[in-house]
Amino acid sequence: MSGETHTPGEAVGVSPAAGAPGGPSPAEIVAAARAALGDGRRVWVVGGAVRDELLGRPLGDLDLVVDGPAEPFARRLAGRLDASVFAPSERFASFRVLTRGRHVDVASLRGEDLAADLASRDATVNAIAREVAAEPGVWGGGGVLAAGPLADPLGGRADMACGRLRLCSRHALDDDPLRVLRLARIAAVLGLEPDGLALGAARAAAPALAEVPGERVRDELSALLATAPPAPSRALRRLAGLGALAVVLPEVDGLRAVGQNPYHHLDVFAHTLEALDYVPGVVAQLGGAGFLASPEDAGLPGVAPTAPLSWAVLLHDVGKPEVRQEDETGRILFWHHDRAGRRMAGEVGERLRFSRRFIEYLGILVRQHLRLGFLVREQPLTRRALARYRRDVTPYVFESVAVSLCDRLATRGEKTSRASIARHYRLARSVWSQVTKAPVPHILSGDDVMSLLGVSPGPAVGQALEALEEEVEAGEVRDVDEARAFLVGWWADGDRGEGASRAEEG
Repeated sequence: MSGETHTPGEAVGVSPAAGAPGGPSPAEIVAAARAALGDGRRVWVVGGAVRDELLGRPLGDLDLVVDGPAEPFARRLAGRLDASVFAPSERFASFRVLTRGRHVDVASLRGEDLAADLASRDATVNAIAREVAAEPGVWGGGGVLAAGPLADPLGGRADMACGRLRLCSRHALDDDPLRVLRLARIAAVLGLEPDGLALGAARAAAPALAEVPGERVRDELSALLATAPPAPSRALRRLAGLGALAVVLPEVDGLRAVGQNPYHHLDVFAHTLEALDYVPGVVAQLGGAGFLASPEDAGLPGVAPTAPLSWAVLLHDVGKPEVRQEDETGRILFWHHDRAGRRMAGEVGERLRFSRRFIEYLGILVRQHLRLGFLVREQPLTRRALARYRRDVTPYVFESVAVSLCDRLATRGEKTSRASIARHYRLARSVWSQVTKAPVPHILSGDDVMSLLGVSPGPAVGQALEALEEEVEAGEVRDVDEARAFLVGWWADGDRGEGASRAEEG
């Protein structure tokens, strides 16, 4: 529910009048909810969807409260929408109905009536409701949601009108510390300013975020990263000032006031947030979100298409404070921060209970975020250089190019020329257009390699196949005989390491 465990109202690209592609519209969901009502039961649309309808914003997910048991109603609703249902939150006894492209959270009223339920929520702008009437004829002109008249006992609509974010009660954040993150997100997205009571309560509640399950923090931060710029960077700055970022993402909070070399115009924290602001624009300029790995394929299902990439940009420089040093001339160096960053991104992933696949996704993009920059020194690009780059970042070639470009655009120090940024931008577009998109043909199998080289199953087999794949992609090996000859020579040379170690200051 709004103010609880999910993230309503922030869907990108869904028009107010339409549902997600192939899925039901908000009005169709409300109609299904009306049809699913039991005798004498009442149901309300609450929170973010009502708020966003009033503001004329795109509607995302919906929250419903019912004045009886939530599960039977949720299952009847799921049946009418041909959807699945599960319980995402034992603490709040809610049920999530997953439709095509959006979800609907259903919960029982908290308290004796709707007023008590709304008073138990986080902010007044989320404590607004529309009743789903039992009979269509008594609807009160519900607009996009086609639901009944407004219930706004705490003045949320007036708070929106004057740009204020106000808590429903003095103890709203104590009831659920995760609301500290949501407060920052809503304030940034809607352009609202928290009042003094809200800010004081957020600072006081921030330490308790350490007790919130990692998956809840993960989901709320993913929702924040899915919002349109500059909301993510504004919210993260707010969280840093409240002391909340140090609790949920100490690796990112640790970037604050970490100075950089003259190629940068910002400290590492501000640089990271500026890079984050570039994500949607860079994705669009490189061809659009259709080239991104889907959130499901990246291992972070249920989020907006750019959210996985935004996580990678947010974490790309987290290794810098650990490795920062100054040489005898005072020059600031960050040798191997990409390696340290990969390890730290994995630690973030473990703590926030990311999937193994998404931890690997982050690891590849953080570890390789400097690789595109290395190619500047190798121009004109050869097929072999492109093959090595593709191998290092597979299967996230598009994402790797995007991370590098966001990083570069946010690097504009006194020693950085506009020409160098333009070169990097041209290189990014060139690499993405030239790198092989189709799978490289497998001329030999692992069994073939073991038979040819006389080795047992192990890392050497994978290294041999990687080396062979590079030769095939570079056009040096075209058939089985050439593949066998290459591998025999490669094995005899003994060059089976990871390659020359490369480091970068920036």
